[in-house]
Formats: sequence, C-alpha cells, structure tokens
Amino acid sequence: MSRLIGDLWRLDSPSDAANLARPVRSLRDSSRSGQRGSPPAFDENLDVALNNRNSPEARMRKRKSVITFGTFDLFHTGHLRILERSAALGDRLIVGVSSDEFTFNKKGRFPFHNEQQRMDIVRSIRCVDEVFLEESFELKRNYLLEHRVDVLTMGDDWANKFDEFNDIVEVVYFSRTPDISTTEIIDQIRSQKAAAKDVGC
Repeated sequence: MSRLIGDLWRLDSPSDAANLARPVRSLRDSSRSGQRGSPPAFDENLDVALNNRNSPEARMRKRKSVITFGTFDLFHTGHLRILERSAALGDRLIVGVSSDEFTFNKKGRFPFHNEQQRMDIVRSIRCVDEVFLEESFELKRNYLLEHRVDVLTMGDDWANKFDEFNDIVEVVYFSRTPDISTTEIIDQIRSQKAAAKDVGC
C-alpha cells in the first residue's frame, strides 16, 4: 500500500518512532507568512524521532529498514528534509545516489558534483546509515530485494510511479519542501551571472 505523507509529524508515543504516521500540517501552510526560500521551521517531534532510532526500545524490536533514492546534487534543505523524514519511519536508512551517467540519462545534464562527492555528502548526514550507487531505474527492484528493505520513500513528484513495488515493500511519497530544488538553484546562479555580465561585473 502506498501513501502520501505531509511535511510535519506528530509522535503518538515519544518512545516509539514507528508511530510517525500521521501528518499534522503541511509546510506549505506554515510557510505562507514567511519569505520565499526561507528554511523550514525546526520540527522538534521529528528530531525526537530521529534520536529514538538508537534508543534501547528500538534496538529490542525488529529493525525496520527504509530506502530512498535521489541525485542529491547541490545538497540543500529539501534533500535534508526527505532524508530525515525517511529515517524517522524506521531504524536504518539506506540511500541510493544516482550515478553520473544515470543522472545524465534522467535530466539531460551531468551533475555539478560527481557521484563520489555526492555519495560522501549524503554519507555524512547523521540519519543515513548506508549509501550505494544507483545506476538505473530497471535495477530498482533488485536494489529493494538486495538491501531487504521494508519501506521505499520518494518525493511526491514521483507519486504513483513506484507503486509496482507494493508487492515487496510499503511505498511512501513525501510532499516536497516548497521553494527549493537543485534546478531552481542552478537557474538562480545562471540569472545572477547573466545580470552581473550585463552590468560589467
């Protein structure tokens, strides 16, 4: 069964991160009064859930593994949010980082940071337990089986596109963090460079 989940969470039991299954409100609603591009508000409940992944209670129960995939180029707060929300759904987070060639096939351009740099960045995030190189869409089912995961998470720009894996994992789609994306960052850099060139900087 696949489900769409909002941005902010409530813990029914602070000692059990597995209860993080009900959205409270969308970050889109909470950000309306703020400025475009402002960072998401700190979510204390999400932070508690991440800390509880290593609690004695978590170690005693069957470990629940979560996997997500992405390019993670020009790493930003949107990337961080999806990793943290994914990690809060289980005890172990595995991340497939798209290879340079796979990224070119998907987006029509090579990433700014190469695959090794992007893997190193993702590996350094505290909630990430394991990182591997994703090389094609066709290998997605193999990755899920190889890593023996229970949950697959993706941004809702991929909504319904991975429902075929419901026979082996639970598929969860997260609503994206508003007003931030790698494409937008690249466009902003290009616009600033063009503006600077126009004024002779």
